[in-house]
Amino acid sequence: MIVENVINEIGRSLEGVLAFYNLTKSEVNFEISEPHVKDFGDFSTNICFLLAKKLKKSPFEIADHIVNTILPTNSIFMNKDGLIESVSFLNPGFINFKINNKVFVREFFKEVANNPKFEPENKNFSNSNELILIEHTSVNPNKALHVGHLRNAVIGDCLYRILRTAGKDVRVINYIDDSGVQVADIIVGFKHAGFSTKVDDQEVSKEKIKFDHYCGNEIYVKTNDLYKSRPDLEIKRKMILKELENPESETSLFTQTIVDRVLKDQLKTCWNLRCRYDLLCFESQIVQSNLWTDIFSILRDNEIIYYEKVGKNAGCWVYKSEKEGDKILVRSDLTLTYFAKDIPFAVWKLGFLRNPFDYDIYANQWDTSILYRTNIKKNRYKALEADSDFGNEPMIDFNRISKVVTIIDLRQERLQNLLVEILGKLGMDSKYKYLGYEPVILSQSSLDSLGISGEDKKSLHMSGRKGIYIEADRALSILEERSKVETRKRNPELSEEEIAFISKEISISALRYFFIKFDLEKMITFDINESLSLEGDTASYIQYAYARGKRVEDKNTEASILKKQDKIGNKIEILDFSPTEIELIKHVCRYDIELKQAGKNIDPKVLSKYLFQLATMFNNFYEKSPILKEKNELLANYRALILNSTLEILKLCMNIIGITPLMRM
Repeated sequence: MIVENVINEIGRSLEGVLAFYNLTKSEVNFEISEPHVKDFGDFSTNICFLLAKKLKKSPFEIADHIVNTILPTNSIFMNKDGLIESVSFLNPGFINFKINNKVFVREFFKEVANNPKFEPENKNFSNSNELILIEHTSVNPNKALHVGHLRNAVIGDCLYRILRTAGKDVRVINYIDDSGVQVADIIVGFKHAGFSTKVDDQEVSKEKIKFDHYCGNEIYVKTNDLYKSRPDLEIKRKMILKELENPESETSLFTQTIVDRVLKDQLKTCWNLRCRYDLLCFESQIVQSNLWTDIFSILRDNEIIYYEKVGKNAGCWVYKSEKEGDKILVRSDLTLTYFAKDIPFAVWKLGFLRNPFDYDIYANQWDTSILYRTNIKKNRYKALEADSDFGNEPMIDFNRISKVVTIIDLRQERLQNLLVEILGKLGMDSKYKYLGYEPVILSQSSLDSLGISGEDKKSLHMSGRKGIYIEADRALSILEERSKVETRKRNPELSEEEIAFISKEISISALRYFFIKFDLEKMITFDINESLSLEGDTASYIQYAYARGKRVEDKNTEASILKKQDKIGNKIEILDFSPTEIELIKHVCRYDIELKQAGKNIDPKVLSKYLFQLATMFNNFYEKSPILKEKNELLANYRALILNSTLEILKLCMNIIGITPLMRM
């Protein structure tokens, strides 16, 4: 879009500045950004601060010389009809650029005429030299997802959508920890504590209960409580953890059936929230495929891990970190720790180990795409080496991997730091990216409305073992019912079917937007009431802005888009657009820049912030720039074009984030 052209023009002029000083961009990697105060201009650069040390002058002195001596000779600034109107500088040395609004608006309407739908180009991913892997969700298959897990799933899914829209080839992995302690807990419950695997046998609810809810709410919580009075069960758990390393053991086969039932219910929840995946990877197979044996030999032979003969870790294989301290990988009873299993999986994702897996079809997803699962290679006619969705390309072409992103909460930061250290010693840390986020806590109002007693009057941390959490399914159901009440009140003429559809989309959108609008390092408090508000930074606010814009667009049928476009060329100069209209146009044109920035920074919040600002600017435009009641037909037509363009960008961003564009609310 035009904003990118402006930034490129500024960039070329600044490279000319560097040439004046006999320097290059590789030596002075300046940035072009928006100034914090809008009155300063549209764009700003830090080039003077970077030049200060090299030129041995103050940034302010350098800025004065650049603005008053070097740039005036640049053709970009000599052209009065160019996109840059003026350049200035401020203490302590920022150089600011101001856009020529008349030229910018004219170029905007020309671009609208050429591409009124802002349709992205078709991307041929199979020709890409780079492949990005994203691992997200990865909830232990012993319980239902709660609202805290949704932050992980939604961040990952939005990142996938952003990167795909930006033209990147991406695969999404959901890692299933089916051999860890938490799964062992429910197996103890089923095999040794007398709990039935048949949900229908339990009088836990008069309503039909999902198996993942049953395992989490009943088996997991009650088994953990039983450990206090039955130490024999803890011994059974240790035995189970060892038996899970043998794929042919009765315990392992039984666990597979339980995990599969829980996993299918978990995926239903994720699909209800419009998350999708390419591949399920199972922790048990990492061990059973001998990937662990392969990496263990490498770590041992390179003296990255050590066998402890004395002390508290006697009999264990340990990794020693100067920053993070010692970490056990193999216990004295020869069972693997959770962290140990992370290492071969990470190295496998990076393409530095052999691939021991075939890929089998697991399920058809909500978006009609196929979800695959790994299986240890055997001579089976069903085994698939390629995904039909990706043509003849393999599911994961390890030769093309450029980045591996693992999304996991910050409570795992120490383990991730240890993992990055080990990857560094193996020479393979440059492609690995750990994206950490703070956990989600529950507000007191949410606790009160759900009948959960909190320990204080502000918020509460969730705990699966204690049974203190709100399941994602439950939160979605509550939001949906509340949306029905409000939608029915606002639209009494709608059928119950229409109300049900709108309410479902509002609730899904509310949850998805809520979990990406915050900084990743910020701990967030989930509040059911605030997430549905039509005011403030919510999905409902954005959906409402889109819906009211569509109502105007639908009513404005007298003059077609084509007729309006015919008047662009020779009539625009006589119109005087308001600051509100110009501000909206400029923000619409930032879409490409913001999308690329979100992908570059691996941060979906960049796009959610842009979307909220766009909705806010559009609402100002809606209030101050009437279309249907405007007496000046030409001005009304141009405003209609601004409206159409804004709605297209709103829709694009909403779809990327997972907010449903609605015609009615």
